[in-house]
Amino acid sequence: MQKENRKQAFAAIGPLAGTVYEILRRRVQSADDPRITYAELARTLRDTHESFEHVTHRSQDLYAALCEVGNVCKKLGLPPLPALVVRADTRRPGDAYYEGMPFKYRDECVAEWQRDFEAVRQGHFPANPKPQR
Repeated sequence: MQKENRKQAFAAIGPLAGTVYEILRRRVQSADDPRITYAELARTLRDTHESFEHVTHRSQDLYAALCEVGNVCKKLGLPPLPALVVRADTRRPGDAYYEGMPFKYRDECVAEWQRDFEAVRQGHFPANPKPQR
């Protein structure tokens, strides 16, 4: 049953989000500090495939893909991989990460992100089937 849920979750994910998922999943496995800046992620995406040449650190497509990845993680009962993507100046996520959190104060949101980040570091994420291009 769990395998079927994974198939359904990944079936709905687009090529950009699927590639973001895979980049972040690999960072969890290979880095002492798996955080990646939005700019680094955009560069990595552009280096991955020519269809991602348009992606920048401020691209709405990148933000939408991160949202998709977060939704897939939620559907699979996994910690949110987008917790790894941070601003270069603060080493914390941008404001969009905190949207929808039930907290009133910024420090509460940051504390929730820190919990998410630690959960991701300890998490095990299934491989994403290669997205169709």
